[in-house]
Amino acid sequence: MNGSKYFNFIIIAFVVLASAAFIISRCVSKVPDIDDIAHIREKGALRVVIDSSTDGMQITAEGDTVGEQFELIREFCRQQNLPVEYKLESNLNNAIEDLQDGDCDVIVRYIPVTSSLRDTLLFTESLIHDKQVLVQRKKVMDKKVNEDFVHNQLELAEKTVTLPENSPSIIRLNNLSKEIGDTIYINTIPNYDNEAIAIMVSKGEFQYTVLGLHAATRLQKEYKNLDIHLSIGFSQLHSWAVRKTSVELCDSLNSFIKKTNIDK
Repeated sequence: MNGSKYFNFIIIAFVVLASAAFIISRCVSKVPDIDDIAHIREKGALRVVIDSSTDGMQITAEGDTVGEQFELIREFCRQQNLPVEYKLESNLNNAIEDLQDGDCDVIVRYIPVTSSLRDTLLFTESLIHDKQVLVQRKKVMDKKVNEDFVHNQLELAEKTVTLPENSPSIIRLNNLSKEIGDTIYINTIPNYDNEAIAIMVSKGEFQYTVLGLHAATRLQKEYKNLDIHLSIGFSQLHSWAVRKTSVELCDSLNSFIKKTNIDK
């Protein structure tokens, strides 16, 4: 009888372990072991998660798809004879989660290359050197004086800067707060990207935000009441990112980036 019970216990334990292994394999099976171009082609398309912005990808009122990085990744896929699928995602953390979960193959946006992100992502060659700037309304516009205009970093003390939720700029502002020895308040809002908040600054809905100089310069051409003179950080490399296992895909992207001489 004891032997029979022991045998039944072994059978039950085996079934439980096998079931657990099956469930785990189903959960992780979305992330491929090998991410080379041939494997991606077998799956059907390069799955791109891309920033919804003028630098990334936007759809115009006329229905045209435009964007600096959209054009770049489309040209890469054309040269590789590779179909491409796009997913718009303005939140960097969500984009990283999509990548790690196997829901996309590459993050196409200007990601600041930091040591913490290097631990989880494989970065391509840099696409641009960029720095973060404060976006605010001009000091004088239509003969009206902006009493809240910030001339230098010290004047950010006790001011509130509005940023997207989980923005990388939060770290820089916290460090800047320590550097000036005073508090910089941070207001974070979900479901808005940097450019959308900058436009809201232009309209007077917020006083300040932070944007990369590359995007801020482009945005200022349309929203002429914006001031972007004040730098709040040093120049940083910005790149696309793939999974750590996507070495061949990263090499292919690097060859394309070098050949097209993107980094100015």
